[in-house]
Formats: sequence, structure tokens, C-alpha cells
Amino acid sequence: MASASPRRRELLEAAGIAFESLAVDIDESLRDDSPPAARVLALAEDKARAAARLAPASSPRLVLGADTLVCVSPCGDGSDERALGKPENREDARRMLRLLSGRPHIVRTGIALLDRFSGRLLTSRSDSVVVFSAIGEAGIEEYLASGEWAGAAGGYRIQGLAALYIERLEGSWSGVVGLPMRELYVILLSAGFRVSSAPPH
Repeated sequence: MASASPRRRELLEAAGIAFESLAVDIDESLRDDSPPAARVLALAEDKARAAARLAPASSPRLVLGADTLVCVSPCGDGSDERALGKPENREDARRMLRLLSGRPHIVRTGIALLDRFSGRLLTSRSDSVVVFSAIGEAGIEEYLASGEWAGAAGGYRIQGLAALYIERLEGSWSGVVGLPMRELYVILLSAGFRVSSAPPH
């Protein structure tokens, strides 16, 4: 897995999928001009290919890359979709939370599965609608104080305190966390990887 994300690790471990984690450093700004729906797939592929280049010969055959963007449409019709990445600082996180407060947004997560031996690439994307309740300034400050915003796309993590403000989710909870498990299962099967139904020991 081309990621050091503890959330993605937890999802894979819970599903009993064995993996090795390899953090990669790519210049994500190179994809900034792409629409968010295409960008998450391109970045997932970039990460998978970067990890494949760094992986020792003894590493697993399949390399997984993933990328998540929180997307907002200021005009509400989807034509001007804007991606919110990870906040640069606390003030940036405050700006994002104010933007998300009381409105729906889309969380897009792209995954890319690369076979290091054959070069075959499989990709998939999960798009989920998340609806936040109106968050007052006091609530925003309380959330900022928790520190959960750091390193999180859109400035929040659905599996933490932010769940208190989510009124509705349409789509994949694991996709919002950062790794859509249904989509991953489908491409793993397509790649010939058998996912055991037995619970992990």
C-alpha cells in the first residue's frame, strides 16, 4: 500500500487483507488542473507507480494507491466543483469547516491497483455525498482544538468527532475514511487476489 495512513491500515487490517505499507512522496500539485473526479484517480495511480519503483524485489506483486478529496460546489450545481485538500494550518481548517457547515459536499476517493510484474493497472472511484449540519463558531473552535483536522482532507475525519455534525451520508463510509472497501474488493478479485471471508486472527 502506497500510504502510511493509519485509517487505511485499520480498514485493511479489519478486512483481514495482508499488506505492507510504503509511504511515498509525490508532487500532488502537478494534478491541480484536473477536475477532482479525474484528479483522485490520477493521484492514486501516481502513488501506486511511485511505490512500485521504491518497493524491494521481495515486496508483494500488487501495489495499491489511494487519494481522497473533499469537494464543494459554491454555486450548488456541480459545474464549479472545488477540491479541498489537507489544511495548511488551523486557520485554513477553520475556513474549510465554515465552508462545509450546513451544506452537502462530495467526498471522492480514487484507488489504483498496479501489478508490478505485468504492469496491469486497475482503477476505481467512490463518490459519496456527506451532509453537515450547521456548525456554530463555538463548535468549530471546539473541533479545531481537538486537532483532528490536521492531515485530513477537508479538515475533518468522519470516524472522529466530526461524526457529531454529519446529518446524512449517501455512499461509502469507508470511501469517506479514505479507502472504499467495496471498490477495492472488486478490483482485487479482477487482479486475481483472493480475499478470504474468514475473520482475521
